[in-house]
Amino acid sequence: MSAGTESGDEVPTLECSFCEMDVPAGAFCGYCGGHLASEAKRGPRWLRGDTFGASPGENVLLPAIASSLFPHLPQRSRTPFRVGLALVLVGLIGFAFLKIPPALITVAALGLPLLFVLYVSESAVYRDMSVWLMGLAGTLGAALGVGWVLLTGEMVARAYGVPMAAGLAIHHVVREGVLIPAGGMILMLVPTVVVRLLRPKSRESLDGFVIGAMAALMFSAAATLTRLAPQFATGLLANNRPLKGLIVEAILSGLTIPLTAAAAGGMIGVALWFKGQTSNPHERPGRIRAALYVLATLVVLIHIGVAVIDIVGMEQLRTLVIHIVMTLIALILLRIALQLALLHEAQDPIEPDEPLLCVHCEHVVPDMAFCPACGVATRASSRASRQERRAARPVRQVATEGS
Repeated sequence: MSAGTESGDEVPTLECSFCEMDVPAGAFCGYCGGHLASEAKRGPRWLRGDTFGASPGENVLLPAIASSLFPHLPQRSRTPFRVGLALVLVGLIGFAFLKIPPALITVAALGLPLLFVLYVSESAVYRDMSVWLMGLAGTLGAALGVGWVLLTGEMVARAYGVPMAAGLAIHHVVREGVLIPAGGMILMLVPTVVVRLLRPKSRESLDGFVIGAMAALMFSAAATLTRLAPQFATGLLANNRPLKGLIVEAILSGLTIPLTAAAAGGMIGVALWFKGQTSNPHERPGRIRAALYVLATLVVLIHIGVAVIDIVGMEQLRTLVIHIVMTLIALILLRIALQLALLHEAQDPIEPDEPLLCVHCEHVVPDMAFCPACGVATRASSRASRQERRAARPVRQVATEGS
């Protein structure tokens, strides 16, 4: 351990027991993100499960929607999006109680995608990446969603049940229940792969997450609107439809299915965009990349599985519970993937002697890959935000004699 010099301007340092680097003293290593405290922490050190890399104080295994779906935002900026998520849920349940299918379908299809577009704007991520490529991912996702539903036609109606509240006890052959969801999942991931093949300049993992989640949400929204479009012709009110069925379909179409889709698409994007560290001998980028693909594959299978559940014809509330549990598992796997990517991807140039404002804990800390105070990755904010903060670094005020 070394302490600050007599000038008082140098930051005291500690040797990180994990990466064996001398780093500024703090709660976390600014180089690898590991804990600097001497007491042992639960869980594997390579995961740092007690502190999520995009939200200080949150456990990685906590399926928090806001920090999982909007990782670029600091804590204070996520509050309006939590309110937005709550409003989507209230709208879904409210329109279900009022039995207004057109409004219910609109909220279910467009609620989460609209929030995600607002997130891209609020976090300034659109300034980091090619707007054309982001537009391509969203447009291609929507077009494939429409085409998939139109192409499969009546098979989709049998597999998912077009009429809202018609019930989920649909008995059809496994071929329709498995191949249609699997084909839809493959098409949903195509835009992300296409954008990656165009070799975007950005290779940050969270950029890949944005592309993948955007494409998946647009695919899901377009597919939902196309599949349920006939409901708009049945009239404004549907007083003859069971309330329980409306509520179940609303939550499935408006929350669980798009959330699982966003997790699957985002994780594929993270894996495709991940670029591991090459200068750190303690890193194993090949293993991390393989783990990211395995996690993404698991969520893809979950997304297919929740669609296959319908073929067994179980009771609606039980189906809803299974969908919710699967969605929570998908969110946890997404958070593990984001954590692995943030901890182990290539980082910005480190300048430990320069101050930087951490937007997550609002402390002025050395400019490193991780905040020494809260442990959040520096890349858990847009490049535009990082550039602005580095261009206007905090200046230490030195008291003059007699003041």
